[in-house]
Amino acid sequence: MVDSDTVSGPAGHPCLWCGELTGSRKTYCSDLCEHRFLTWLETEPAAVRGSRPPFWNLIRRQALERDRHQCQICGSTAELSVHHIVPLSAGGDSTLHNLTVLCHTCHQKEHGRHAPAVRKKKFRIRIRHQPMYVPATFFSDWISQSGGEVYP
Repeated sequence: MVDSDTVSGPAGHPCLWCGELTGSRKTYCSDLCEHRFLTWLETEPAAVRGSRPPFWNLIRRQALERDRHQCQICGSTAELSVHHIVPLSAGGDSTLHNLTVLCHTCHQKEHGRHAPAVRKKKFRIRIRHQPMYVPATFFSDWISQSGGEVYP
């Protein structure tokens, strides 16, 4: 078993904002650094138009928390994704005011695609023919007439 202190060092990971070493398994050294990083994340790299920012997973998590992990159209909590209101291909950015949480079905509808209908599973009955077992005693006369040779 690997000790977490040996992997990341005795003081932990570097803070994403200031670079100081944090306690083990922490991303930020303080709440202030976390607030500063998330504010910077919302304004700087997320505002780059036409591409996803380097910290996309953090922005996605913020959008999910803001929308309480439910689809903003139907209220579903299954198969969620974060949707860009103005698409990246049209020059949209990844700031929180351009993101909304949608379930897979509503996300497909927003993009003009029809979600595949739920198909009922059809059960097929397969009859597999297995070779019939015939005891060797039925062939004892034939084997004895052939002189013990099974294949001539």
